[in-house]
Amino acid sequence: MVALCVDEPADPDGHWHAKDQLAHLAWWRALSAKVVEAAHTGGEPPYRPATDTDDVQNAAIYAETKDLPAADIKRSAEDSWSALAAALEASDDADLEKPHPHHPEAKVWEVVPGLGGHLGAHLMSWFLDHGDPERAEAAAMWEYEFECSLLPEGEKRADANYNLACFYARVGRFDEAIPLLRESLQSQPTLVEWARKDPDLAGIRDHPQVRGLLEVR
Repeated sequence: MVALCVDEPADPDGHWHAKDQLAHLAWWRALSAKVVEAAHTGGEPPYRPATDTDDVQNAAIYAETKDLPAADIKRSAEDSWSALAAALEASDDADLEKPHPHHPEAKVWEVVPGLGGHLGAHLMSWFLDHGDPERAEAAAMWEYEFECSLLPEGEKRADANYNLACFYARVGRFDEAIPLLRESLQSQPTLVEWARKDPDLAGIRDHPQVRGLLEVR
């Protein structure tokens, strides 16, 4: 993404360039760095309205960054990595075991597998959109193995299973997608609503087994 981040006008239809992908990833990484820092210092965590969905926040990030120079985006991306590393290195186990202020069911340290999953999902989608399924699969598998190496079975593993299911669905490997999707939705039923409209699952949503998983409960 850094190599592809160049100055270019925002797409009139709102499609994200590499610059927009990089800005998006940097914003969320910087937020996580502030969460970790606040857990260590006892300061106020970064404010995020409870009513804002990720879609709302992502649209706001895009609006704020789409016209910024590529050099500024690259700098913010590099700074976000440095800030995250510094916050983690300054923290001890007790800091990292505190509840995440925006997701009390999770621990602060879980920002690490979360960011890895976020990065992998974006890279997977980028490579597929640009006709490189081999690199897309490598990104999807890296993401899955990274998250699974840190997170226990069950609900904590649901996002990793879901994202890998999305890759298999997009490349038509339905027999591999459906078991992962089933495990994900059964472990974390809150994903069902998104799965009903997720464009990554468009190719398998009419499959009888998937329809059963997406039935209104």
